[in-house]
Amino acid sequence: MTIGFITPLMIIGGAETYIINKCEWLITNDFNVIVISEGGENVSNLPQGTVHVKLEGISLPPLVFTNAQYDSFKQNLKTILLNNRIDVIEAHNSYPIVHVASVYKETKIPFCVNILSELSYRRNPLLKIITKKMDKFGLFYSLTPQMNEYIEGATKLKLNPNIIPIPVKAIPVDNSVSIQKYILSVSRLSEDKDYVKYLIQDFYELHRKNESFKEYKLVIVGDGNLFNELNQLALNINGEIDQEIIQLKGTVVGKDLETLYQECTMFVGMGTTLLLAASCAKPSIIAGFTPETNKTAWGFWGENNLDKEIIVINSPNDRSPVSFQFAIQSVIESDSRRISAGNAAIKMFNENYDYNAIMTLWKSEYDKIIEVCKKNETMIEKELKNYEWAIHFYRQVRRVVKFFKI
Repeated sequence: MTIGFITPLMIIGGAETYIINKCEWLITNDFNVIVISEGGENVSNLPQGTVHVKLEGISLPPLVFTNAQYDSFKQNLKTILLNNRIDVIEAHNSYPIVHVASVYKETKIPFCVNILSELSYRRNPLLKIITKKMDKFGLFYSLTPQMNEYIEGATKLKLNPNIIPIPVKAIPVDNSVSIQKYILSVSRLSEDKDYVKYLIQDFYELHRKNESFKEYKLVIVGDGNLFNELNQLALNINGEIDQEIIQLKGTVVGKDLETLYQECTMFVGMGTTLLLAASCAKPSIIAGFTPETNKTAWGFWGENNLDKEIIVINSPNDRSPVSFQFAIQSVIESDSRRISAGNAAIKMFNENYDYNAIMTLWKSEYDKIIEVCKKNETMIEKELKNYEWAIHFYRQVRRVVKFFKI
């Protein structure tokens, strides 16, 4: 069987790590795998045997194309799908899902909608429409119940997703590694990771006020459109105290990144990176990703039984916020607190994110997706015909807005 992953980019981030991990398991278990994206530095980290095809425009909304351009783009996508004899497509947000649905009539290739970031629903009406349609057939997937809660709030729909956790390959234990005095955060530095700015500010305050904290550093790994702003903030702070206490390392991959996880005192973040830290038994502070939640810490992952379903905070519910400063200080000042928080993290990781168990489940899901699509082919095609009208409608609205400069 050939599985096709269609995703916007293969840059350094949690969604891309997700794809790499799935590809590795599938190839090991005799599947063929093709990844279609606009490329990026993580293409080189795809496991041997993965076919990668670069397709310009796969990350863009159909509304930015002219009719002729979009027809040409869809023809290219259709040719790639059919020439590679793909049996089932796993389409990711934001716009790959939209494009895959647009060529379904011509390809008839079974596909599912797999949402890896709920933020995509903020400004994407087409994604809301396709989610509603695919949910009818049981072809809508997400990672946690909390993600679905957010999506339902954004779409105003009652949805019934297939919930399958992230398959995360634990970072190998290295007993020769010693803990160093730094706090680590790894993320794609985009607007939804705005917590990093507040983390930097709180770390600076802690360093400024607490003499026993002077030896510690904050290490931030990742790249994105917030990098320059955050780097300037770090340079200003480092210059003010004439000491490099905050390091922005940009993109780090492979063994170098694993070592950073293994050696850090604690971790601050969300999503896949939070789980990787938990696999190293690190105290792992959950950061929020909405404007209401990203200014503060929301506990240490693994210490609340609900954490198994929560890897990002969008609605605190039963949680009380504390500053990043307070959370960090609680671990720095107590070895027993550091050890207990780390043990809680790895225990919850081992119990809920077993790589082989999750991928074995996905193996069955791919068979189910094919069966459902074949059984409901005519009905799905009818639903997606209406969807094509929605694309046409939004394109016309966009033209009017641009013409009148509304």
